[in-house]
Amino acid sequence: MITDQQLQNWSSPLSETENARCSATVALITKVLKDKFGSKVDIFLQGSYKNSTNVKQDSDVDIVICYQDAFFPEISSLSPQDKALHKTYYSDSEYTFTQFKDEVEQVLKANFSGSVERKNKCVRVIKNSYRVNADVIACFVHKRFSTATTVEAEGIELVSDDGNRVKSFPKQHYENGVEKNKNTDQVYKSIVRTIKKCRNHLIDNNHIDDKAMSSFFLECLVWNIPHTHFKNYSFKEKVNNVIKKLYEDMSIVETAQEYAEVSDLLWLFKGQNVRTHEQAKTFLEKVYALIN
Repeated sequence: MITDQQLQNWSSPLSETENARCSATVALITKVLKDKFGSKVDIFLQGSYKNSTNVKQDSDVDIVICYQDAFFPEISSLSPQDKALHKTYYSDSEYTFTQFKDEVEQVLKANFSGSVERKNKCVRVIKNSYRVNADVIACFVHKRFSTATTVEAEGIELVSDDGNRVKSFPKQHYENGVEKNKNTDQVYKSIVRTIKKCRNHLIDNNHIDDKAMSSFFLECLVWNIPHTHFKNYSFKEKVNNVIKKLYEDMSIVETAQEYAEVSDLLWLFKGQNVRTHEQAKTFLEKVYALIN
C-alpha cells in the first residue's frame, strides 16, 4: 500500500537541477537549429516537459521544428466540390518533408557528432553529463480545412520513416492542460505525475511492459475526468477517485469512445488502433492494486 504522503511526494515536478539540465539542452539545440533554418521554422516544445507532467525517469525533452513554408492539408470532411476547389487554390510544395528531416538530421550530426540517432518519428540527440535526451521532431504545418480555403484548426504533421502520417495539435494540448490544471486547483498535473510514478514503479518491478502506457496516453485519459473528481478529498482519495472513474468509463465502450486527446481536436480511441480501452483498464487495475 502506498501512503498519502508518498503519493504526494510522487506528484512533485522535476527538481531545479533536473529542470536546469532540460533547459540547457533546449537552449543549445534551439540555437543550432535557428542558426541553420532561421525564420523558415517555428521551434517550440511539446510533450511532458513542456506540459509540466514529467517525472525524473522521464526527464527528456521534445523539441518541435516546424517548417513554415509548406503544409499538409486535412480536407477529408469537405464536400467533393470543396475538395476540387481546394486543389485549384493550392499546389504541392517542391520542398519535401523527407528533404527537411534529412537536413535537420545533418545539422544535428554536424553539431553533436556521435550523439545523434535517427528514429522513426524524430531525430534524437543523446544525453551526456550536462544534457538530457532530446527528441527533435521535424514537421510541416498541418491545416484542418472547414471549407476549400478556411482553416478551422492548425497543428503539426510529419511522415514517419516507415511511411505513416502523424498529426497532432501540441499548442492546443498545452493550453487545454493549463486550463484543466487551473480548474482543478493545480491537482490535474499532480495526479498525472503521480500515476506516471506508479507506472514507472510497475515497470521497474516487471509488473508491466515499458510500452504498456505512454505518457501521452496517460495524460489524455486523466484530462477527460470531470473537475469534481479532483476536489474536496485527501490526495490519495483524489487519485483513487480518478482511477475508479477512468476504470468505470473504460468498461463502457460507448463512453470510452467519447474520450478525446487533450487538444480536444482528435479522438483518443476512434480512428486509430494504437490505443484501446482494454489496455487502459488493465493498466488501471495494476495501478489501483499498487496504491491500495
